[in-house]
Amino acid sequence: MFLVLAAASIPFSYDGALHAGQQLVIRDILGSVRVRTGDRLAIRATKHAERSDPNQVAIRVENRSDGIVVCVRYPADAGRGCADWTAHNVVNDNDTEVDFDVTVPRGIALDAASVNGSVDVVNDGPTVANTINGSVHADASDVSSANTVNGSVTVIVRDGRRGALSAHTINGSVYVTLPPGTGVALEAKTLTGSIHADGVTVNHPMYGPGASAHGTVGDGARVLSLETTNGSITLRR
Repeated sequence: MFLVLAAASIPFSYDGALHAGQQLVIRDILGSVRVRTGDRLAIRATKHAERSDPNQVAIRVENRSDGIVVCVRYPADAGRGCADWTAHNVVNDNDTEVDFDVTVPRGIALDAASVNGSVDVVNDGPTVANTINGSVHADASDVSSANTVNGSVTVIVRDGRRGALSAHTINGSVYVTLPPGTGVALEAKTLTGSIHADGVTVNHPMYGPGASAHGTVGDGARVLSLETTNGSITLRR
């Protein structure tokens, strides 16, 4: 089922059903994504533009057996669904931004992404949060991926169980907080900044800036890949 926003002056609104174990996928292109935990699924969005017609931009919602997918499509792809959405979809010189404000029930898996905009997530379930131009903030029971290119990455993992996390950026810093005492297997690298990680030896090049860290603390339950080019890395546990 597809739902398309028909009027720029009326905010997009979708209220549906998601149950623990199901997945919500959000795919934005121009705009921010904000997600918080609540009692039920509520998807709200606002479209705004300086020179383009926001009515030409479609917000699609697809119900699937494993959950719900919502995506933004620009002309001439406004009539297409979410199955072939990629971060390389063009906006065809349309400057309409779509900002999402979403509430999700507890226990759902979340995969939230934008291209040009921040992603800010608080979720009581497994989480993936990515963008290209913007910051990423992911606070969840488990986070497996939090990446951007231009912006900082902040991750808070609430569950101390085993798992893997990739947190990468190019222009920005990486901050990761794990439950106290969590064992880690760490691979970390920065070309221009510093690394702060208790219990792990940090290596510095003989000449020039940058740092790297490789090591296991405790049982190595959480496998971490932390990387930036221009920024620092901080791991708290």
